[in-house]
Amino acid sequence: MLEWTGGPRHPEAGDAIRWADVINGSAWPVLGVTSLERSLGFYCGVLGCRVAGGEAPHGGGEGRALLTTEGRPLMLELVARPEPSAWLNDDLQSGIRHVAFKVDDIDRWAARVADAGAPFTLEPRDVMGKVRIAFFLDPDGSHIELVQGNVRYSHPWSEELIAAERATPAPASPRVDHVAVSVADLERTLAFYRRGTGAEVIGQLRAGDDPRGFLITYVRLGTGPAILEIFSFDVPVLPNPWQPHRTPAGLLRIALSAGGTADGASPGGQVVLDPDGTPLEIVGRPEPPVGSGAAGPHPHAGS
Repeated sequence: MLEWTGGPRHPEAGDAIRWADVINGSAWPVLGVTSLERSLGFYCGVLGCRVAGGEAPHGGGEGRALLTTEGRPLMLELVARPEPSAWLNDDLQSGIRHVAFKVDDIDRWAARVADAGAPFTLEPRDVMGKVRIAFFLDPDGSHIELVQGNVRYSHPWSEELIAAERATPAPASPRVDHVAVSVADLERTLAFYRRGTGAEVIGQLRAGDDPRGFLITYVRLGTGPAILEIFSFDVPVLPNPWQPHRTPAGLLRIALSAGGTADGASPGGQVVLDPDGTPLEIVGRPEPPVGSGAAGPHPHAGS
């Protein structure tokens, strides 16, 4: 297994090749919040998420709350002294762009969000790929998408993965579906995640009328349900605003399991950066008890 010491870093070429041995496809977004009580009220009271394992916030220690969204995890992490965020609502800025929830009835769930006072950046609408989407900001400015329906790819890559996606029923309450990132070089990004997580491309959508040359590539990480939505363009992208040792509220990072589980994650885990500087927290495999011969607990499903 890979081990990292010190601060965040870009893996060296040899590192990424060995990732396939440790990353098992489980992944979950980590959102920075300034009030766990307020955010739990929003995500549980409005979006129907549940606190994993009981009523009290837990999972990874004090200051964190692990939520389950129809079986897929989402971690809230308290940021006691948030710094100003440099995140822009512009997909030409590289890094994490949003977290998406799949829903069965987007207009019903969007109405709940609106009633809670969350500001929309995009009201519900039909878009390319034959899906219906909406975007809003959570109480701490994380960009959240609601999506209804299954994408009809303009460039399908894996009929098997597409069939599996379409066979998954729409959830009764919002379920974490994917995390979106913008990148400067699609081929470099795909090579990184293929080597590191065994990623497979599901399909692509090309926005034919977008002068920026906007392309969306959907990637499954490993063997789990974790999906990465990759935005790439024919024009240059802006630098990733993420910086080490700065902690704004909002979209913090993506956690990837190396055999550990979301409820076993702890703040300050090993962090590596993808080619565009997006932070990936590696949740390590717990050590088995001496003499047990155990391989560690089975990970949760990913995002």
